[in-house]
Amino acid sequence: MLDLVDPTIATARENIDYAARPTNLRGLRIGLIENTKKNAEEVLRKVAEKLRDNHGMTVEVMVHKAQRAPLKDAQIAEFKGKVDFVVSGVGD
Repeated sequence: MLDLVDPTIATARENIDYAARPTNLRGLRIGLIENTKKNAEEVLRKVAEKLRDNHGMTVEVMVHKAQRAPLKDAQIAEFKGKVDFVVSGVGD
């Protein structure tokens, strides 16, 4: 089954409850999701390096997942209580 979206038809907007943003970035713990595409890990590590240098953040968890696949429950559990936010990256 293929779903098509017609951009000319108005759709109902869904409100999303976003996580609260931190007031200070200093010392936050980062989680990284690498999707196994070429250069994805290198890009994520570079972003994490910049966050470390500019805000004293640390990478606490990195998980590797297959392309186009959702995270497994065990991978999500790795982040819980260990990180303040997660960066999901792609390569190519």
